Amino acid sequence: MNSFLQSSAWEKFQQGLGRKTWRAEGQLVIQHKLPAGFNYLYTPHPELLTDNLLSGVKKIAQGEKSVFLKIDPARRVQMSDVRRQASNPIQPQKTVILDLTKSEAELLSGMHEKTRYNIRLAERKGSLVEKGGDFEAFWGLLAETAKRDKFSVHSREHYEKLLAARDNDFSNEIFFAKYQNKIIAVVLVNFYKPSQTATYLHGASSSEHREVMAPHLLYWRAIQEAKVRGFKSYDFWGIDEARWPGLTRFKLGFGGEQVEYPASVDIIYRPVLYGLYYLARLFR
Repeated sequence: MNSFLQSSAWEKFQQGLGRKTWRAEGQLVIQHKLPAGFNYLYTPHPELLTDNLLSGVKKIAQGEKSVFLKIDPARRVQMSDVRRQASNPIQPQKTVILDLTKSEAELLSGMHEKTRYNIRLAERKGSLVEKGGDFEAFWGLLAETAKRDKFSVHSREHYEKLLAARDNDFSNEIFFAKYQNKIIAVVLVNFYKPSQTATYLHGASSSEHREVMAPHLLYWRAIQEAKVRGFKSYDFWGIDEARWPGLTRFKLGFGGEQVEYPASVDIIYRPVLYGLYYLARLFR
């Protein structure tokens, strides 16, 4: 399955963030900066992982003096004898995916009973969901949620450029939940036609009116929108019961199939510098 992370629109988005990019055997390779002027290369969910790809990336690394190549694989692959190290992924390693070829009745019946109840409760309470471009509301709720739940967010510019990334096959779109004419929850969803997959990327909610259960209705409306557009899958993009227990329980409440990707791997080009990088990561 082609990932939106390998798309031309994602590549342009990365370039807009100031990162250099290349294609090796058709797969996207992105340069990430490290302290002291160093860098590493990164390929997210490559469709193919061949010796020719690794050889092409090695040539890029030699020209750029890159310390290593990080790979977040989408499927298990065999690699030739290269110096490598198991690593922490950039993309979520576990997710849950809904099969949108099922009817809405089937999708609802596959949910946890409490999730179905909360969707109907939000409807009865008068919550409404709209598609829109109110970036200020999105940014405000994201900042509020990050502070409340103690997680970090990207810069404002990052999200502005993410929303601007668009072509005929690719778009990132905001959905808002309103209660009493006030926006109280938001979700940002990627729609990527080649994979026929809609992917949840970011979500946030207000501390007010939590009893209305608006996020449940909001997610359901985004799922319904993806189904109406003919998409075959809805990817909740990341579950981890240890790191995000509440969010993981929320996502799992919608049903679907749990998927675990292979472990991330670093292919090492400059062992001494990589050793220093690895030690720095351990003591962060």
